[in-house]
Amino acid sequence: MFQAIAVHHPKAERVDDWIAFMHRVIAATEGAPGLLEFTAWRDPGGAGPLIGLSRWESAEAFQAALPRIRSLDRDASWDAAPDVLSTSVATSPTGVSAP
Repeated sequence: MFQAIAVHHPKAERVDDWIAFMHRVIAATEGAPGLLEFTAWRDPGGAGPLIGLSRWESAEAFQAALPRIRSLDRDASWDAAPDVLSTSVATSPTGVSAP
């Protein structure tokens, strides 16, 4: 399994725009080959970053979906700081077998 975590730092006045964009990304990737899950998270207090988490069958499936994601409208002026993208290949912990 491959996972990608995106951390977004919107300007306070652009949080709603960012949340709408994240929902468009989730909708645009729905049904993409290899997508297992795509969720968006917000700090309950509303002051922290926005987090997007996606899990894929493989890194190749994620890479194949990127053009669709990048085609969506997003305004760089919404950002208070650069995004942080972390990706990793998840494996089963020792002693736990995957289904």
